Amino acid sequence: MIVALAAMLSACALTEDVVSIAYAPAAARPVPGAEAIRVTVTAVDARAGDRERISTKINGYGMEMAAIRSEREVAEVVREALSAELSQRGYGLGEGGPRVEVKVLVFHARFSDGLLVGKAEADVDLAVSVLSPEGRALYSHDLKARARRPVQAASGKNAAATLSDALADDFKALFADEAFGRALAGR
Repeated sequence: MIVALAAMLSACALTEDVVSIAYAPAAARPVPGAEAIRVTVTAVDARAGDRERISTKINGYGMEMAAIRSEREVAEVVREALSAELSQRGYGLGEGGPRVEVKVLVFHARFSDGLLVGKAEADVDLAVSVLSPEGRALYSHDLKARARRPVQAASGKNAAATLSDALADDFKALFADEAFGRALAGR
């Protein structure tokens, strides 16, 4: 019985997960004047390692096992999340105004075992630039966020949730930067 239970539990660590990374924009008030600004958002995956993998399951001994992959391209997840944040603040999306370019440098979650509860830790590093409609650089900043949460299992669902938390932390820092707001306004 114990051998069968151990085999079933370790089989989970051997099965690859493909997950959706859900993102909900922060509650935010519209930025005065944002309704008159149309923003184009682009994102590219500039990660150096395996771009297919966002995390790895671990077994009870902390050894890496099966891959955890995103259902969609990571760059598209980031682009849609930033677009949602901009819309939440009243900016229009589309051509004709500033262009926000995002390079995804790191997008990875990892798990560790604990005595009673494990831990998921995610890093999301982004390089964000704002260009004028003419292509002139208005803003450039690197964002580095790390999120942690207690978990019972090294699962795709937990990796996705922790990555979403780290992405939200990056965007919180981005929108807190007054220079970013000025760049969107073309100043």
